Amino acid sequence: MNTCWYIKSVVKNRKQYNIKKFQSSLLTSLFICLLPAQIFAAEQDLCTFQPASIINKDTFSADGKIHLQSDSVEVNENSISRFTGNVVIQQKDKRIETDQAEYEKKTEHVEAKGNIRFVSPSIQVKSEDANFNLKSEQAILNKAQYQSLISRAHGEASKIEIKDSNTTVLNDATYTTCDPGQTDWLLSASNLTLDNESHQGHASHVVVRFKDVPFFYFPYLRFPLGEERLSGFLFPSFGHSNEHGTEIKMPYYWNIHPQMDATITPWYMSKRGTLLHTEFRYLTENNSGSLTGEYLSNDKVFNDDRERWKWTHQSKPDLGWQASAEYNYVADNSHHIDFSDNLNSTSATYLIRTGDISYNVPNWLLNIKAESHQILTGAEPYKRLPQITLNSRYAIKDNTLNYTLESEAVRFDHADNNKVIGERIHLKPGISYPLKSAAGFFEPKLSVQHTSYNLQQTSGKTQLSRTIPTFSINSGLFFERDSQFFKSDYIQTLEPQLFYVYVPYKNQDDLPVFDTSAYTFNANQSFTDYRFNGIDRIGDDNRITAALATRFLDQENGKEVFMARVGQIYYFTDRKVQLNTADPVDTSTRSHIIAELKTQLNNWNFSSQAEWDTESKETVSNSTQLGYQHKKFNFSLAHRFQRNEIETGEVKMNWDISSRWQFKTTHLYDIQNNHVIERLVGLDYESCCWGLKISGKERYLTSTQIDRGVYLELVLKGLGGLSIRQ
Repeated sequence: MNTCWYIKSVVKNRKQYNIKKFQSSLLTSLFICLLPAQIFAAEQDLCTFQPASIINKDTFSADGKIHLQSDSVEVNENSISRFTGNVVIQQKDKRIETDQAEYEKKTEHVEAKGNIRFVSPSIQVKSEDANFNLKSEQAILNKAQYQSLISRAHGEASKIEIKDSNTTVLNDATYTTCDPGQTDWLLSASNLTLDNESHQGHASHVVVRFKDVPFFYFPYLRFPLGEERLSGFLFPSFGHSNEHGTEIKMPYYWNIHPQMDATITPWYMSKRGTLLHTEFRYLTENNSGSLTGEYLSNDKVFNDDRERWKWTHQSKPDLGWQASAEYNYVADNSHHIDFSDNLNSTSATYLIRTGDISYNVPNWLLNIKAESHQILTGAEPYKRLPQITLNSRYAIKDNTLNYTLESEAVRFDHADNNKVIGERIHLKPGISYPLKSAAGFFEPKLSVQHTSYNLQQTSGKTQLSRTIPTFSINSGLFFERDSQFFKSDYIQTLEPQLFYVYVPYKNQDDLPVFDTSAYTFNANQSFTDYRFNGIDRIGDDNRITAALATRFLDQENGKEVFMARVGQIYYFTDRKVQLNTADPVDTSTRSHIIAELKTQLNNWNFSSQAEWDTESKETVSNSTQLGYQHKKFNFSLAHRFQRNEIETGEVKMNWDISSRWQFKTTHLYDIQNNHVIERLVGLDYESCCWGLKISGKERYLTSTQIDRGVYLELVLKGLGGLSIRQ
């Protein structure tokens, strides 16, 4: 490569020159990859130094030309040019500053000395002396200091050697994201090699220090550069719990393919043994999924092998088509209790195994589904092998006729040979005419439900059918007026609503119950035209629901600050159809009263829903929550009650004591059974470049199993975290 320097004149005063060609990109591409781009915007309030402040608008040129500035230039007969005094080499977003620079035209060698500073939009490097070979793209920078400008990462190196356009070697290198002069944590390596061609970095004799105390040593470390994934060990975790004893997790990440990877984690537990946890993931243009497996040989507590598998898959093979699958398996029913930290997992009664494919067009949705289960506790539900549904999806239009269609064909099977099995076909066409205006609405609706069964393993008839019409009218009015409270203007509404439904009685005692259950009574269910969740029972109905609601809307922004609603159902006939033939006929003339209340004023919010039994004069259910939300303080109280079933109380609080300290707590208590369900108390500390989280946790698993532990997590920002659980 020939690099020609065109100089207008040799002067003593500082002037600017245009240079035709200069190879200045060899530093840029290499130093950009040196460190990960750790976004530091979130830590601005905690950090005193902001790297972006290094650059000002005059740092780079915008005309695309190469510029050279110096106080003086000398050229001798050997074609060696010497630049002295405030030397600046600049092209677009690259800039090199130094006190002295010597260029040999024959070898294209540049030697710079004194206060060398290289700047790009991504990084700044300072060095005592440096040598560049523009022809071979090699360079050596001694006693270098670097600072990332897109993150808070910075460090030093005794020597930075650029061997070619892809390979850089740093000797005695350090790395941290702390403020300069306040290095709370530091990573050091005797040798660091960056290979941009393979997108890998290699480091030897790596030591991580926190508060000048070394706590991790790695003889050899390999890591990815940029966004490339790389196989290797991840940070281990250590802990102790009363269920597992001493715990050590050593995860290994396997980059199998650009669209496949796996994480293999041996989990050592002194009280149980070593469990192997593996998660395999895949991703293609139209498919994605994961396979998770756990295996523990001869659990010391359980005295047998433990095993769990889970596979999930999602697919979009073509426009409008979607498919998904999920398969779960455990070798024993207590696996999810012993090895899961998820409270929902420990309360699961069965594991689902399902697969479905659907086709979605603007007005129709077709779905084909197969579903079975692995039972953990309780009764086994029916399998659906398969279930086919076709439903219309036409947009509902006001003041005109609307047509709907719901249809289903499903095969029910069961492992119990004493259970009735068979096929069910269901059709539900409907028509409605919603009349709506600003003053109110009136919506009559008529539908017909036809269901036919083809049964097996039954002592009765094998061919059964049922056709039942359903008629309903939903109506309501809107009244409003201007109101004023506490010198604020509101719009108050008054909204009476009547909902009538009629379903004639038809004896359904001969029909099986495959997937139907009774609805939990609530405010929204009062305005539906069915009493059961499912198709096997269509409840006879002749009732009207009366409700009255009022709202207060802020006139400035339209925000709802208060809502109250009360409603009750009035029955004109007895309800003869019940879920089970042994259940008595419901002869009550009125339902329980449902009341709702919601308010949000400034930072406070309150909501409550209650169900009141008018005959026994008792509360059937109640759910109440009081909350306070502020930028630095969130607090909530909740109480839930279901007569003869549950009663719980919950307290949650998050408090940002300062920009560095945060306190949080959660307390969920079973009032009826007098024990803690879950309790968490935590204190977090966060500085510019590291954070510490301390928390205590207690979780109720069963009457004989309570998991307690103390959790400690140290996070080094820009590097990773160390977790310890006691």
